[in-house]
Amino acid sequence: MQSGREKSAVPRRAPGAHSGQRITLKKLAEQLHLSRTTISLILNDVPEAARFPEDTRNRVVESAKRLGYRPNYFARSLNRKPTCLIGVIAPDFGEGYEAALLSGFQRRLLNTGYTCLVSTHLWNRENLQRDVEALCDRGVEGLLLINSTPNEPPGIPAVTICTDRSPIWSTRISIDNAYGIDKAINHLVSLGHREIAFIKGPRGGGDTEDRWNAILATSKRLGVRVDPDLSVQLEKLEPVGTRHADEGRMAGETLLRTGKHFTALVVFNDISAIGAMTALRDAGRKVPEDVSVIGFDDIEFAGIANPALTTVRQPLYEMGATAAELLLRKMVDEIPPRDLRFRPELIVRSSTCPPPRAGLREERSPSAEVLAK
Repeated sequence: MQSGREKSAVPRRAPGAHSGQRITLKKLAEQLHLSRTTISLILNDVPEAARFPEDTRNRVVESAKRLGYRPNYFARSLNRKPTCLIGVIAPDFGEGYEAALLSGFQRRLLNTGYTCLVSTHLWNRENLQRDVEALCDRGVEGLLLINSTPNEPPGIPAVTICTDRSPIWSTRISIDNAYGIDKAINHLVSLGHREIAFIKGPRGGGDTEDRWNAILATSKRLGVRVDPDLSVQLEKLEPVGTRHADEGRMAGETLLRTGKHFTALVVFNDISAIGAMTALRDAGRKVPEDVSVIGFDDIEFAGIANPALTTVRQPLYEMGATAAELLLRKMVDEIPPRDLRFRPELIVRSSTCPPPRAGLREERSPSAEVLAK
C-alpha cells in the first residue's frame, strides 16, 4: 500500500496526458520531490547515477513513463537515436574571447552533422544551472562550458575552458598563465619599467586568481614591487552585456585617482586594456610614451586598437577546435586526457616602449584637477 507521499509523487494518471500540457523536468522534479539534476542523471543512465538507491532510480524511470515525460535525451536513451545537438554555455560573448573560442569549436564540427545550441548566463549561477538543465531537456549530447562550471555534474559529456577548477566529470582546457605573465612582465622590465600598475580580473573569473598569483610570483622574482594602491580589480557593470571596455576604463580611472606614478600597466584581458587606454588618454597620458600597456588574449580588436596592443596571445581558435575534438571523443565513450594546457605567446606591438626620462615625466604628468574630473 502506498503512503500519502507516494500517492502525490506518482499519481495514477499523467496530469498532462489529457490536458495537453507538456510535462517538464521541473514539474517531474516537483512530483517526485527530487532535484532536476538527480532526475537528469538517472534518466541519462550515466555512471554518476549509480550513487542513488536502486528504488529511487526505478521510481524516477517509472514515474517519467507514467507522467508522459519524454524530453529528447530520454527518448534517445529509449530509441538510440542521436539528436546531433551540442550545447555551448558562456557568461556572455561581449569581449571577443568567447566568440573566438566558439569559432574554432564550430569550425571543427563542420561536416560532422552536429549543430550548436548557445546560451549565456550573464555571470549568474542560478541562470547557469537553468541553462544546463534546459539544454539537457532539449537533447544535447555534450556540453562546452566556457568560464562556466555548474555545481552539479550535467550527466552528459562535457569540456570546460577557462574555469577555476577541474571537476572530475569534465575535461578541462586551460592556458599556462604563469608562462604568459612571466613573458609580459619580463618584456616590461627589459624595457626599463619598474613602476608597474596592475588591473586584476573580475571576482569569479576562471583565470583571475591563477593569473594574479603569477603576477605576484614573477614580480617577486624580478624584484618589481606590487603596490597595493596600484593594483585594482575589474568590477562587473550592471546590466551585464557588452560593457567590458567600460569596466577597463573605470579601473584605469581608479588607478589615476591614486595620484601615484606608474610607467606601465598590465591588464587582465585585452578588452579591458583598451578601455584603460581610453582613461589614460582622457587624463592626458600618452600610450606608450607616458604609460606602456599590455593585455592578455590577443582578441581581434587588439591588433587594430590605437595604438596596437602588446598582448599575450592565447591560441583561442586552436583551443576551441581542440575542445570540439575532445568532446566528440567523449561522446563515443573514449577517455581523453583530464586536463590539457596550452602555452601562450607574447605579441609585441606599439603600446609598449621604454619609460619616459625623469624630465619628460614631470612635464607630461597630468594635474590633480584633470584627475579629479
